Amino acid sequence: MMLLQQIYQTLFAHKLRAALAVIAVSWGILAVLVLVALGEGFYQVNVKSFAVLMSDTQLAMNGQTTQPWQGLPAGRSITFREETARKLVEHKEIDAVSVLYFKWDASVTDVTGRTIPGYVRGADQYYSELRNVRLQQGSRGINPSDMANHSRVAVIGWQLAKQANLGIGSELKVNGVPFTVVGLTQQAEGGSAFGRREDNQVIIPSKTYLDLWYAKPSQLWVKPNEGVSGALLRKSLQHYFAKIEHFNPADPNAIWLPNFGEDAKFFDALLRGIQTFLGASGVMTLAVGALGVANIMFLSVTERTREIGVRLAVGARQRDILNHFIVEGCLLVALGCLVGVLLAYGAVEGLLAIGLPAWLGIPEITTWSLWLTVGVTIILALLAAWFPARRAARLTPVIALSARG
Repeated sequence: MMLLQQIYQTLFAHKLRAALAVIAVSWGILAVLVLVALGEGFYQVNVKSFAVLMSDTQLAMNGQTTQPWQGLPAGRSITFREETARKLVEHKEIDAVSVLYFKWDASVTDVTGRTIPGYVRGADQYYSELRNVRLQQGSRGINPSDMANHSRVAVIGWQLAKQANLGIGSELKVNGVPFTVVGLTQQAEGGSAFGRREDNQVIIPSKTYLDLWYAKPSQLWVKPNEGVSGALLRKSLQHYFAKIEHFNPADPNAIWLPNFGEDAKFFDALLRGIQTFLGASGVMTLAVGALGVANIMFLSVTERTREIGVRLAVGARQRDILNHFIVEGCLLVALGCLVGVLLAYGAVEGLLAIGLPAWLGIPEITTWSLWLTVGVTIILALLAAWFPARRAARLTPVIALSARG
């Protein structure tokens, strides 16, 4: 108790010096937490954008053979058939399959006949889940009833809806056939190429699509069962279609099976790298703040050399001097931490109130970043206080008393 009272008197007597130390630490804490919060928001929003790449769902597209096989020539086009694609779910490796159709040159108009710049996609009830399509509130995707009844309903991209001023319950026409809008996609938050292409899409039930056009599937999205690796899934798909369509299972171009896993690792590492860079920048600022505390503590020792000499002369032990300066430094850093954390939360709330670009996401001060920052600060604080305190404790009474005040 006596120690705390002495420290309080000392800090009150040197208010400016104490305030500078608190400002140095609080500024470092503020920089770390705000930069890490921005990095976390950026990471989370882009992870959502690349959710398909980072999931186990596999894309399969039509291709062309590059090798002759069992008397058949190379250069044959391989196209999927819906009936064979649907049978994939009978395999133990596969959980669900979505069969998709595309019509890039379809006529899409509003009820007045004005052309809308969009393309048509025929999809089933599994599409939204497998492609991680996020819909606006009040929207719904294609459901089994739509498929069974060949319903004339549509889910449209947010950009197309904005351009044509369409909402839930609005009508548009595809090749002159009226469709009711039942769903709107959310605006893509990040930079996924898939997301940009889907901003102008018109998704209709694939059964209804086949009523309008005779076509074969353009894409398959295949979800594996739990525990099935991407490599095993691709191998299974390759052998399945090779047996049905009669091509060499080792022919890599007969069907296109992109390995999104490698891309996902790259993007995840890139996003984490950006996040780490921001955090490291903040830590450097925090280190500068801790260095400022150390300089202030060294200055305090220099200015109070005669005081230390008097205390040693009247019986104070080196341990008492050491404890005094360590506790003083830690109290300054603790106060700086508290102020910095409060300022950081206030800064994040201010950024949210002002509004940030969608690609930056929503900054978030996570629990791990808070504890890590405080932990690093405590370590730096102990180092900043220890060396000046040790220097003060090692002074001899004679040298300290002879120092100039």
